[in-house]
Amino acid sequence: MLITLQRMSYILTTCLLLLVGCEKHKLSPTVIEATPPQLQIAICDLNKIAEELGLLRELKAILNRQRTLLDNEIRKLQSARQAEINEKITAYGEFPDDEQKRELAVMQAQARQILLQAQNQASRVFAGTKETLIKQIRTKIKKPVDQVATKKGIHIVITDREESVLYTASIANITPEVLSAARNANLGKLEEPSRSGAANRYQDNTSTEGSDSGEEVPGK
Repeated sequence: MLITLQRMSYILTTCLLLLVGCEKHKLSPTVIEATPPQLQIAICDLNKIAEELGLLRELKAILNRQRTLLDNEIRKLQSARQAEINEKITAYGEFPDDEQKRELAVMQAQARQILLQAQNQASRVFAGTKETLIKQIRTKIKKPVDQVATKKGIHIVITDREESVLYTASIANITPEVLSAARNANLGKLEEPSRSGAANRYQDNTSTEGSDSGEEVPGK
């Protein structure tokens, strides 16, 4: 009887070991399937795409118009200040007294200061316009980039820049596919800032500089 129980115990133990082994064998493929896929990285030349779509040409044209507008406003401001000084010079005559000379010197100093502030403000407005337009371009191109990357199973897309990318395999460059997708999407033209709005913003920041108090307007 004891021998029979020992044999039965041995048989049960053997069966349990076989079952555990089978379960481990079944779980192994699941562990392999849970392994994350290999990271896929691609290159895209955004500048080339923007150039092919004509967006860079639009950017340059808008910035040229903006620069001309700002330059004209500065010339108007300079002309107005000089006219005020000339009016004073005419009023004081050929031989102004010391007080009048000091007043003219202050006016000339203020005119130079205001002109410098106007030029700085114009530079900030110009830079802001350029930054806004570049963001528009990147936003437009990002949509076809996302489309191509999703279709090809790409996880990361970086800009093709010579100073940061030393080598690119042809298969990793998705620029042609993105360009094709962008053309099919008809991304449209850039939204040009209102010319009158730009002039108003410029004038708002320089109008308070025209007072005779001589106080500096804090830069924004």
